[in-house]
Amino acid sequence: MSEINRNENDNREQKTREIEQLEAQVEDLQRELNEEKNRHLRTRADFENYRKRMEREAETKRLNAKKEILTDLLTFIDYFEQARKQVHDPAAARGIELMSRQFHEFLRKQGVRPIECRGEPFDPEEHEGIGYMATDQCPEGCVAEEVSCGYKLGDTLLKPARVMVAKKTGRPGDSSEEGERND
Repeated sequence: MSEINRNENDNREQKTREIEQLEAQVEDLQRELNEEKNRHLRTRADFENYRKRMEREAETKRLNAKKEILTDLLTFIDYFEQARKQVHDPAAARGIELMSRQFHEFLRKQGVRPIECRGEPFDPEEHEGIGYMATDQCPEGCVAEEVSCGYKLGDTLLKPARVMVAKKTGRPGDSSEEGERND
């Protein structure tokens, strides 16, 4: 009987070793599975970050192209103003005025807005100072006259306003530099 017990003990030990080996394999497979899950999650996160970056870059390119086109179109606003001042025929003046209004409406729909600057402090970020003007109409250092309107698209400057900056008026009898320009 002792041989039977010995065989049974050997069988139990062998089965115990097999179970331990299988448990070790299960642990190894579980670890590999967890590593693959983590690798998969990192890959998905990397791809999501890549997709978002590509969307941001595409939006930036779209906005830059839009800004470039709108900036080029803004030169026509000045042409309309110059034409309006030169035309003496009332019918032609009305036609130019109509085209100018339609053009302004188009720009408004695109998100372009004029910079309001008359009477505001001179801001070199938004204004291009072309000279000084002696006046009592607004404080010194403020915009006294807008020569050419400036425009923004959202918070981005497309075209600075060309302005005359107010300075103190001279005393009576002094020679005034009113209208002096630094072109």
